[in-house]
Amino acid sequence: MLNSEPLKSAVADLMIEVVPGPRTGAYNNFRHLLKIFNGASDLFHFLLDDDIIFPSFYERHLVAHSMGQLPCVISRRWTALESGVPIDDLPVPQAVADHPQRMLSLDADLLFQRTVGLGMNWLGEFSNATFRSEMAEEISDPRLEGISFAGLEDLGTFLRASLRGPVGYINEHLGCFRTNPEQNSANPMGRPMKLAFLAYIALAIAAHRLGLFTTTQCYAVLERVSPVIGYHYRSELDMVEICALMPRLASGDSEAISEFLALWDVFRDGVQDSF
Repeated sequence: MLNSEPLKSAVADLMIEVVPGPRTGAYNNFRHLLKIFNGASDLFHFLLDDDIIFPSFYERHLVAHSMGQLPCVISRRWTALESGVPIDDLPVPQAVADHPQRMLSLDADLLFQRTVGLGMNWLGEFSNATFRSEMAEEISDPRLEGISFAGLEDLGTFLRASLRGPVGYINEHLGCFRTNPEQNSANPMGRPMKLAFLAYIALAIAAHRLGLFTTTQCYAVLERVSPVIGYHYRSELDMVEICALMPRLASGDSEAISEFLALWDVFRDGVQDSF
């Protein structure tokens, strides 16, 4: 469509290049684009087709990046109807939402504690973040301490960025995520949502290996997330073994962690990607 009229003339000044993807899943599209990008600019941005950015998005992100060598800058976003009308907000921590500064610097300890530690992602997705070119390698490898965070590639990437240096956070709504009935999040029993729930356990274990979570903090996440997984997916055939393990994870059984990681590798490899 972009190569044909009337759009071709409308976007003639925007230097748009249409690149056919590998058609093996959205995350592989990201990897494919990053190879073509090959560090051609200082910054890059993924804008997914169900998301909208506001006119000041790039301007504000450039200002944030100019304040230091931030590996990643994230801005707030609304949740919107498919028409683009904002209807809701992400559950941003009150201390962040009420902060008098509009541009914040968030370190790894804070981000791990207030996302994985609470079993929630209030940062958003790739569309509301911009990255330094060196983050391309990080995005191409969705793992922490050798543990995959498939299902939460966006949050996992933000956390990997925070290990390089503080992440910039713009406390302004500069875009919105459009909901529609075809999205993965609309089907809680779909494999992408199962992966997302399980990825919180994977990220908690990785955080413990990194020394960002104490054993007590790691088990607190497992205690919070495991019963939810066990309850919601107990009747799903592909989750039988994992759900059977949830009570032991929740109780702090150290051997259950090794068993979970083995099952996680098998379950994760059952899909191309989580998008």
